[in-house]
Amino acid sequence: MSDKSKGLLKKMCFVLEIVRGVCLISVVLSIGLSLFYAFNKDVYNTLFGSIRIDFLQLMFKDDAALYKDNMSMWLPILFLLIAILVFIIYKSVQTIESICTITMDHTPFDVRVADHIKNLAKYILVSGIVFNILEVCRVMYFKQIINFDLLFNSKYVTQIKFDIRFELSFLIFAALIYLLSYIFRYGQELQQLSDETL
Repeated sequence: MSDKSKGLLKKMCFVLEIVRGVCLISVVLSIGLSLFYAFNKDVYNTLFGSIRIDFLQLMFKDDAALYKDNMSMWLPILFLLIAILVFIIYKSVQTIESICTITMDHTPFDVRVADHIKNLAKYILVSGIVFNILEVCRVMYFKQIINFDLLFNSKYVTQIKFDIRFELSFLIFAALIYLLSYIFRYGQELQQLSDETL
């Protein structure tokens, strides 16, 4: 491998290490917020005066439009799911960092690289599933905590709907990464055959 390629891989490893650190801090913060909201029920009475739904932020004059008991059940679950998703991203970044390190020290056509790429496909698959579960919980959260009858008791708004948007593109991406692991495994076999021939 050329010095230029090694230099690029070193820079990539440095960036991945920073991203991995940010992910780890985010996991700890999300778990902390989940525990804080799970065990501190009084915070719901003082903290929330508005709710953001995507690009729409609803500001409340009083607490009558919010079901705070339902909020105390759903908010810790949402933060816990976010922590799980970010932890999977952390493991994915760690796997990519391992691939870069192996490639820098040896050749990209190594059995360990193929195994790491296969693990990366599994992480993508699991993260897609967790993301869709998070989407369902997010919609359920908003349906459970807002008193729509009281909030939209006017002649302008008659109904509000929350559509669950399932993201399935992760299946294609995971399948492509999984196939890539077999390409690297085949490349490793060709490399080994070439080395034995020489």
